[in-house]
Amino acid sequence: MLACIALGPMGAAAATGAVQMPDGEFAGEYWDLIARSDAGKWLVAQAAITNHGPGDHAATVLGYVVERDGTARRFKRNDPAGRWMLDGGGSRIDLRSIAFDPAGPARSFEVSKDDLGLDLRIAGRAAPLATSRAGACSFELLDAGAPASLRLRDGANAASRSSAARVALTHRWATTLEADCVLRRVEVFVLEPEVGIYFSETTDPDGRVARQLVAEHDGRVLFAGDPDDAAVRWDVAADGFAPPDTARVSVPGLSASFRFESALASIDPTERLPAPVQWLVTARTTPRLSWLRAPFELRLAGRVVSGEAIAKLSYSNPLPARVAEPRRDSR
Repeated sequence: MLACIALGPMGAAAATGAVQMPDGEFAGEYWDLIARSDAGKWLVAQAAITNHGPGDHAATVLGYVVERDGTARRFKRNDPAGRWMLDGGGSRIDLRSIAFDPAGPARSFEVSKDDLGLDLRIAGRAAPLATSRAGACSFELLDAGAPASLRLRDGANAASRSSAARVALTHRWATTLEADCVLRRVEVFVLEPEVGIYFSETTDPDGRVARQLVAEHDGRVLFAGDPDDAAVRWDVAADGFAPPDTARVSVPGLSASFRFESALASIDPTERLPAPVQWLVTARTTPRLSWLRAPFELRLAGRVVSGEAIAKLSYSNPLPARVAEPRRDSR
């Protein structure tokens, strides 16, 4: 079974981005943050706590600040257990030059480097907007378009500038390698002043596909569930890492179409591992992670809104020929 999905606000006992500290060989926990400032800059980042070795609970944060013209400035920090701290009542992942609090009363993301300073403060909600489970892998959408404030210093001697921003935040964790339950996932984030949209398509190793849509307008959830009328069209790639070409989704009162452009940035998530451990992990997974621009047209409440979204594309392994044409999960 690909996914057991629960959508909409959870009860008070539900997880809200809290650090799980993964237990088990190759277990891992990941947060993805996408932010768009009113000044037109994008921030994309991923934080991870993994047991991929050597030792358990190594922490990594990496990401990019993306300018309007597509220029991307990278930042990264990687520390083994014992070299990073979990403070703020167990919610703040502190790697000294980079700190991330995904679950505190006031969510935050901070970078303090010589050539880059960043302080993002997020007005998080009390419960996730959507959750799902696929085997050993769990997922929750924490925010689809939360208001935030951003202070950014872009350069060693530059002055900090402040702006408002919108933020999307996801959290996922697995008791084993994600490759055991997720083969490919594309996620689209629309962060407009009045509209926040999260749309995803996930393919499991057997070729089953599940989709999720969460749409907010003026702080109200318009839709949270599996959209029956949705599709992603994929390009073809000989290496099995095909990018998406277009996507569309339609539910009562809302429809959107997306066109995916070339990647702004791409990484191999195993790059943080020492060579012997990397060899061991890549025997089971050869992951790829990319962020892409995704121009969109949205029809909502009698209006047509055009803009630019960011898409995150992740593969745990190349798409094999036997699942080249994914089928919907028969739930």
